[in-house]
Amino acid sequence: MARIGILGGSFNPPHKAHKAMARAAREQYHLDTVFWMPTARPPHKSDKSFVSDDHRSRMVKLVIESMEDGAYRFSDYELKKGGVNYTCETLEAWKQNHPEDELYFILGGDSLKSFDRWRKPKKISRLATILAAPRSGMPENKLEKLCKKRTKEYPGLFLPIHMKEKLAKISSTELRKDIAVHDCSDQPEGLSGRVWQYICLHGLYGREPLQYQSVPSEKVLLKCLRSTLRPKRFRHTIGVANTAEELGKLYSEGDETMADRARLAGLLHDCGKYYTDREQIELCDRFGIALTETERANPSLIHGKLGAYLALNRYGVKDEEILSAIRVHTVGKPDMSVLEKILYIADYIEPGRVIPGALHPLEEIRKLVMHDLDGALIDTIENTIAYLKESGRVIDEASLATLSYYEGKADKI
Repeated sequence: MARIGILGGSFNPPHKAHKAMARAAREQYHLDTVFWMPTARPPHKSDKSFVSDDHRSRMVKLVIESMEDGAYRFSDYELKKGGVNYTCETLEAWKQNHPEDELYFILGGDSLKSFDRWRKPKKISRLATILAAPRSGMPENKLEKLCKKRTKEYPGLFLPIHMKEKLAKISSTELRKDIAVHDCSDQPEGLSGRVWQYICLHGLYGREPLQYQSVPSEKVLLKCLRSTLRPKRFRHTIGVANTAEELGKLYSEGDETMADRARLAGLLHDCGKYYTDREQIELCDRFGIALTETERANPSLIHGKLGAYLALNRYGVKDEEILSAIRVHTVGKPDMSVLEKILYIADYIEPGRVIPGALHPLEEIRKLVMHDLDGALIDTIENTIAYLKESGRVIDEASLATLSYYEGKADKI
């Protein structure tokens, strides 16, 4: 039997009080796991004060990732269900799927005040123990009295969560007002750094999206990437950047900037990867980025083109060769520049990659690239195409053209 906490809400945006509620509930009531469960965007909320499900989901995940100990998890149950969600139905569905779990529903004291107006409150209190946190300045003694009152009125238990008064006063409504007037260098106190960076980058809650006129320092770039990419993707990005820099030194051909430029390309190659397939297509259409029918049918191919656009317009990269390397790193192109080859290969062979059963073993390509850049490129393309064929995926025309070009070039040597 697991003791499961469910923290529901719009998380618009998620803030430090939410994090404190989740942690305090788990520690004070010995919960095994606390699930953060965002509600779907209400149909009537179409203004800038209520951001999309995708944005709120990513911000919640950023908060969860910062909690580190693995006891906090994300649930998209209500988002996938869509429409109007009722707590009684959510808890009932959970019980049906996990009958052995002991449920604890976490809410704020302000919601506890109106609990008798919720849909089927008796059913809710039978399905889960209610854990209430002080909110909007509610004193703890008042919260405790309200919990005792509700326990007498309903079948289940209502228990208070103890939190620092300063955190209890944070509210999403007030934060949204602060967000509109704060400079990006002036983080609102109630938000975590990653969530604030995310809001600035995307221009949420009425802000203009953050744009750098010139490439910021690597420290700033890493801060931006951490606030968007999931941990696994971020680790991959660092691996690609390090590998590209190493190959840039090896194949600099007298260009003293090659290693640094290769590293920058590696850092930004997946900067558009975190968007959903639907978002990537919508953004490309909005930004005037031409997509082939193959790309529209296979959105995993799009992030190179979108990443190049973001590298230019968000991160201030003006170097066309770097932008081109990012643009083609998923499919390649005939007659690639040295930098384009470096990024294409680095993306495939970075140290975190494990690709068992590849046509050309990864370790062999890692050795080959140290003395034969084109040979490593051909092996990488052949591996990619073989994988796509085996998995029944569509092979982009650019990948086939790239392979044909370099195999033909190799035959002439």
